[in-house]
Amino acid sequence: MKLASAIITVLVLLFSCKSKTAFDFSQQIVKMETELAADIAIADKKVSQFLENDHDSAVILTQQMEELADNKLKEVQRLDAPKVEEAENFKKEAVRYFSYLRSIYVSFNKFTMATTEGAKEAERQKLARIVDDKEEATEALQAAQQKFAAANNFRIEKVNKEKVNKEKVKGEK
Repeated sequence: MKLASAIITVLVLLFSCKSKTAFDFSQQIVKMETELAADIAIADKKVSQFLENDHDSAVILTQQMEELADNKLKEVQRLDAPKVEEAENFKKEAVRYFSYLRSIYVSFNKFTMATTEGAKEAERQKLARIVDDKEEATEALQAAQQKFAAANNFRIEKVNKEKVNKEKVKGEK
């Protein structure tokens, strides 16, 4: 009986360690996405204002956001996926999601730098097509995260993005 109890204890500890490792990995990606989302919310407001009044500032801001999104993408790519179920798939989907976010700002930057009305319109249409894919990209990442969580027996915590955005805005003032 003691042997069975010891084996169960070891299995529970081993299983809980894997769950914690998986959970921590998930939280790293969530944190990166939340930080970038807060920066995006601030930038979107500023870009809208700049496009109307200060074109040069709009160009600079979209370049900064492209660089920020690119840095977050590289940060996700550098993460080592833990040796747990579905970790590689979750990381792959996170890379795809951050690549998508980067593509928005690459396109937005091209739009702000376009010099003719025809070029601006072509870039605007490309940007609109990219933005239309946001829901699909977000849902794919969430589905991968849910599958990862289920495979590793942990629950996904809800992040209050509105709170993070407000804190970020306060810090910008």
